[in-house]
This record gives sequence, structure tokens and C-alpha cells, in this order.
Amino acid sequence: MSSANSDNLDVHSGHQVYTPKLLRWYDLLVHGISNRWFWGCPTQLLEAWFDEHATDNHLDIGVGTGFFPDRCSVFSADARIGLFDANLDCLTAAEKRLARFQPEVIQANLADPLVTLTEPFTSVSLMYVLHCLPGEQAFRQRVLQHASSALVANGTLFGATILGKPSPRSWLGRHVMASYNRQGIFGNEHDTQASLKVVLETCLVDVAIEQVGSVALFAGRKN
Repeated sequence: MSSANSDNLDVHSGHQVYTPKLLRWYDLLVHGISNRWFWGCPTQLLEAWFDEHATDNHLDIGVGTGFFPDRCSVFSADARIGLFDANLDCLTAAEKRLARFQPEVIQANLADPLVTLTEPFTSVSLMYVLHCLPGEQAFRQRVLQHASSALVANGTLFGATILGKPSPRSWLGRHVMASYNRQGIFGNEHDTQASLKVVLETCLVDVAIEQVGSVALFAGRKN
């Protein structure tokens, strides 16, 4: 697929599922159950990865409930925190949870260039975003380029994504992943660690990837 016809992709299914009703259960379902039992990567490892790479001038893209920035141990009281998502319900939940930081809230689609930022950030996170994207690697490359455009020079982009290959070890994990792909919640059927590295290296240097179970933890610097 070329980047041109990625404009015709359904970029809404992956985030429209996050309704206020689902968000009330999101942390339990994803961070309490799915990470360990479906994907083989305990949430504590994701939190540690976030803490290792986040800075006091941070943009979280694809905020969910605001779980990771809320639990981050490295933010100071006066940290500058940005929240970026296409889903207003997610932004509302995360903004309320992170009210102590008076976060900057940006409702926009990462499929489009970032045009509403006031100042760049020194770190940007994409926690569980890439596996929700439709299409093939050209579209992921475009999204990563847009995300990295929010960084200062030498800033860090990091995150985590669930890979489609190899398949989850558990039968239940394989069943859930196949179901999510059929519904358009996931778009990771062909995602591998190797393909992730290729797209990351189109816009980042010093790329590092660690795979735990079906989850790839990644980080790199803007050149």
C-alpha cells in the first residue's frame, strides 16, 4: 500500500471504541488483565519504560485514561504535560485525572500533521497506539513522522505496541487478537519487531526495541 491510498483508511475504528462506559473499565481490562494474561507483558514493565524515558516537558499521544502519565514517578509538580488524542472522551478522562498538572489538551488526529502545538516537547509517548492503526507500514511511518514533529532536536519518542507476529502464546490471547483485528480495534496482524524497527528508523536515530511477550517497547531520538 502506498502512502497515498492510506488517506482512504478507516482511522476512526481504533479510537471510537473508547466510550465513557468502556473507559471506566479500561485500566482493569487492559492493565490489570490483558497485559499479563493475553500479551505476556506485565504493566509494571510498561510503567518502568515510561518512567525511564519521560521528561518534565512531555506529550502523551493516545492518552486512554491518562494511566501512564498519572503514575509516572519522574514528573515534577510543575511539569509541562500535553495530552493528544482524537477521542474527546479519552481526553476528558485524562485531563481530569491529570488536573494537578493543568495539562495542555489537543484534540486532533495523528493521521494529520500536527499544527496546533505552541512549543515542542522533549519527550513524546505512544503507549499502545501503533497496534490500533489500520493499514500497512507506510501509514505507521506517516504517523510516526507526525509524532516526532512535536519533539525538539534530540528529543525522545518512545512507547509500546502489541505485535501481531509471532502470535500470542496463549490460546485466549490469539483469540482476542484475532477478534480485535476483525473489529478494526487492532490493525497489527502483520506487525513484527523487524517491521517496527524499519518504520522507527525512518524518523529516529539510536532506536532501541525490547520485546516482552507480544509487546515491543521502543525508543529513539529525533535527529
